[in-house]
Amino acid sequence: MRPAYHRGMPPKPVFKSPRVQSVAVAGLMGLVLLGATGLAYLQAGDGPAYLNTPISRVHQLAQPTPENSNSVVAFDLPDGWDMPEHDQSNVVLTDPDRPDRQLTLVTISLSDQATPAQMIYRFVKHHPDPSVRATLRPAAEPFGFSLADTGLLGAQFIGTSTDEQDRVRQHLFACLTPNGQQYWLIYITDAAGPDADAVESLGANARLLQAVYRSARVAKE
Repeated sequence: MRPAYHRGMPPKPVFKSPRVQSVAVAGLMGLVLLGATGLAYLQAGDGPAYLNTPISRVHQLAQPTPENSNSVVAFDLPDGWDMPEHDQSNVVLTDPDRPDRQLTLVTISLSDQATPAQMIYRFVKHHPDPSVRATLRPAAEPFGFSLADTGLLGAQFIGTSTDEQDRVRQHLFACLTPNGQQYWLIYITDAAGPDADAVESLGANARLLQAVYRSARVAKE
């Protein structure tokens, strides 16, 4: 499958105003730094609450194939976030202090095989919001990882888009799989306000994304 983004097609301009473009450029530069330093320079400290979101709530997500002994994975999720509706296969949480900031966990099963990065591209390609599909641009190539002691392989991807209000939206993805056919997708989206520091906001969300997927552990039934 050809990824939705590839070097043969330079992206069209997507930012409608100089202000939005400058914020986006600052954010993308921050993401380059995140990738180069492995988030090492982003340490907890004083500042808005979203910069250091605690995670403690444990939630298990089950694949729709209970006969598979590796069909359930447990995650630590943000503490205090609203979770009005959920089931064993999907969950959506919202930051009560910033309603535009959401975390979605989705389980996906395929009959064919795909890498975690390919699954992220498939999800983006079928994103329900047309403005996201039309304007989403990657900040960097996805990178793969493995989680020790779990047998889970994964990929991380971060990009930005613009919405109908000309705001820059952040999109942070991670995808985990034990076998190339069952997947757990973690998706964080956020729209930083006009007074927010774009690099700080992206850094906080990247920290949260990594904290959630690094907490994954297989719960065998």
